[in-house]
Amino acid sequence: MIGKLIKYEFRSLWRRFLPLWAGLAALGLVNGFTITHVLENNRIEGLSNFLLGVLPLIMLIVLFTVLGVLTLVFICQRFYQGLLGREGYLMFTLPVSSAEHILAKTIAALLLTVLTGLAFLLSGTLLVLALDVKGFLEGMRDAFAALRQLELPRGIGWLITEGLVCGLVTAASSLLQIYAAIALGHLASRHRAGWSLLAYVGISMILSTGVFQLGSLGMGRAMERWLDRILDGGVNGAMSAMAAGMGFMILINLALAVVFFFLTKIILDKKLNLE
Repeated sequence: MIGKLIKYEFRSLWRRFLPLWAGLAALGLVNGFTITHVLENNRIEGLSNFLLGVLPLIMLIVLFTVLGVLTLVFICQRFYQGLLGREGYLMFTLPVSSAEHILAKTIAALLLTVLTGLAFLLSGTLLVLALDVKGFLEGMRDAFAALRQLELPRGIGWLITEGLVCGLVTAASSLLQIYAAIALGHLASRHRAGWSLLAYVGISMILSTGVFQLGSLGMGRAMERWLDRILDGGVNGAMSAMAAGMGFMILINLALAVVFFFLTKIILDKKLNLE
């Protein structure tokens, strides 16, 4: 059933964001060509210089910003309207638990975040390719050749995998924090959006002064060990220290995600008051 809920979320997601992702990629490509044209024609000045060299870049930056903001707004909107607004009357008549609803929203939001990040990366790559295709391909070839000749430290694959897991767990924890704040704000009888924002700020302040100081302490010690091992020539030991530090952060964010998840679930189960 979770798969069907995620599919339902993606229907709205594709309709809104696919044109934006395509526009971002197209603007990246256009900027590569226009910047190249301006650089190769030093005589272009005034209005032509603005239209070809400046305006496309401004549009790209604006779209980057708008897409980031819209992603956050969409994530908040889908949770609020889908579970706490009028749409909630329909969603909670389905034979699905509140935990499954929260999990489906989190997975869909996480996928949206990843896809938006990939769209940013694709736009930047297309811009560089349009600027200098030959130079880009030669650079990639040289980089792969250097990697093949480089003797990588033992455990580098595990460290990269752990870094990806840490990023995903941290993102999921952040999304669940947003959901918990929205659910807490929903407990108010009026000005629920404002109370949700205050709840988010309050949670963030508590984390910044408490739990995350503990995480920073753990990462600080790991970095000290890493630097000591580098100075001693023990690269493999340094990799182990970095892996331990990231593992510590994974555990902290996983614990926070569990707390936010069950806080949201309890509010939906016990204190739900649909508009």
